[in-house]
Amino acid sequence: MEEPTMDARVYVEISEARHLFQRYGNRLLSDPCVSRLLKQYRDAIAKTTRMMREMGMQGECARCAAEGPGSCCFSGIEEGYDQILLLINLLMGCNIPDTREIAGSCTFLGPSGCKLRARYYYCVHFLCPRLHRAMDPLSVKELLRAVGEELHAGWEAEQAVRTSLKRREAMDGNLRSAASEAGSRTMEELYMPTEDP
Repeated sequence: MEEPTMDARVYVEISEARHLFQRYGNRLLSDPCVSRLLKQYRDAIAKTTRMMREMGMQGECARCAAEGPGSCCFSGIEEGYDQILLLINLLMGCNIPDTREIAGSCTFLGPSGCKLRARYYYCVHFLCPRLHRAMDPLSVKELLRAVGEELHAGWEAEQAVRTSLKRREAMDGNLRSAASEAGSRTMEELYMPTEDP
């Protein structure tokens, strides 16, 4: 079988993330651990975003990426995104694009910057040489500390989502197996509480 192209691979990951969201999204959002860690991740993302905006980076980065192939939002960087990180974006309410909007750039880049909230390590941590030179060292240190907190919160959320998915897929597998062994009875009949006679 032929290996899919880079563009095809990212769209496979997007499709798989959407499938997981459709199948497990509500259950993941109702999982107390996942819900708590997603909130912590959102809060950490908001802190990093606020700092970048206050430092004037957000507008500068969006302008750089939209005007020409920027040094960070290049075509191919989306290879770092797997179905779980994309699923987390869906759980956070992001609309993941179906097509590349800006030729020669990342699939997830739009005219105002990245369309995703939960982003790959490189996308969050990279600071281009031009911006790095323009910032004072203390600001760089503060920003990188916030980025580290965001990445850690993202890692924790990702681990919780992976664990919850494994548990749910195992439960679904057990339900299917028990239903097939029971013949004509449905899964609901097998697992509905029965009343004592």
